[in-house]
Amino acid sequence: METEINLALPEWAFLDGNSHLGDLLEGRNVLQHIPSFTMMEMIPLETNTIVDNKTVKTREFIYTNIFGDIEKHLVVVHYSLAPDVEVEKIIDEAIEYYTLFMDWEDNSLIIEETSKDN
Repeated sequence: METEINLALPEWAFLDGNSHLGDLLEGRNVLQHIPSFTMMEMIPLETNTIVDNKTVKTREFIYTNIFGDIEKHLVVVHYSLAPDVEVEKIIDEAIEYYTLFMDWEDNSLIIEETSKDN
């Protein structure tokens, strides 16, 4: 039986650098906004330092995880076909998407730990 394939892409996608060459992104979190071809990286600042580069658009944001811990992150826009005015809105949406992802990831860890205890 043939399956119909929906060729629509999601609005957001994480890039995965794992291949036969190894993990080319070395565990980095790279997010793409598909409609605008905007490539962003989400960097936790507690464990990384960044060399300031005025030609790269960045924005810091604070995330309070589900355990109440405050985490400082940096969004780095590597590439975009969107006009600068739109990029600011895309960054806002990326932060929202990424924080929801981190909430989901934390909840998954809790479920995993709970199931190990049972």
